[in-house]
Amino acid sequence: MYINPDIKTFYWYSWFFTNLMIYLMYGGCMPLMYPLGIMFFILNFYVEKLLFCRFYRKTFEFDESLPFYSVKLMKWAIFIHMLMNCFMFTDKRLMVPKDYTTEMHYRPLLEAPDRFFARRYDDLHSQSVVLVFLGVVILYLFYRTCIQPCCNLCKKCGERKRALNFQDKKIESSGKDKDAIAELIAEDFSDDIVKELNIRFLRTLYIRCHKEYELFRTMVNAISYDQEKLSDADANIFKKRLKQRVRHVEDTIDVHLNLIGGLETYMDRTYMYKLAVLEENEEKIPMKDKKS
Repeated sequence: MYINPDIKTFYWYSWFFTNLMIYLMYGGCMPLMYPLGIMFFILNFYVEKLLFCRFYRKTFEFDESLPFYSVKLMKWAIFIHMLMNCFMFTDKRLMVPKDYTTEMHYRPLLEAPDRFFARRYDDLHSQSVVLVFLGVVILYLFYRTCIQPCCNLCKKCGERKRALNFQDKKIESSGKDKDAIAELIAEDFSDDIVKELNIRFLRTLYIRCHKEYELFRTMVNAISYDQEKLSDADANIFKKRLKQRVRHVEDTIDVHLNLIGGLETYMDRTYMYKLAVLEENEEKIPMKDKKS
């Protein structure tokens, strides 16, 4: 997790978009490209997930902004897919009319472009393909230039109105109203997110925290990291933080175990054993503490 090579995000995304463009560009005249593309993306998803979770080094170089931006770029792949289909489905050698001959396809010498395109789109089939393509493009432009700005404007106006209404409200701070508001706030507030996890996810978190700490401690003790990117002082600080995270999860396990009256009984047991006990008695924990 800390000594393996970094993930090359530029390679994965460029490879993804290259294959996406190829499958969508040539899928219109070769329908076999669609099932091949489905097989490729399914296998690619599981391979990348396995490598990202089990092989590549843990990285902090990118966040969710890159995937969100790549999703916005996919609309251009759909546009090119429709454009290529427009050319392919109007090719009379591919969609042959009844009265078509091969001599009609080739462009005569010095033929004007308007006459060439007039012969290409002179039947109802070719004209319908072009009209569908232009209709989709016009609808998309209308949505982006008219509908989407209006929706965003209405959304912002609604947020401003709710903010003004909330600002004008006077919250009572005495009597029963104060107790009711405090109870509502308490139901939606937590000072420790780890306590809200169920035992199954708490067990997964403990295994992950402990494994990350052991891997990083081994790397620090062996000095097998790049000291130009990570100094010794920063490595020791990060090692202490990982250890504190493990202790925080262990303290949460002890708190849950104390709520069901088993802390003294299982004090000398390992934390994996304590988690097994908590998993068998998980329904008793909320009865003792609603915030757990």
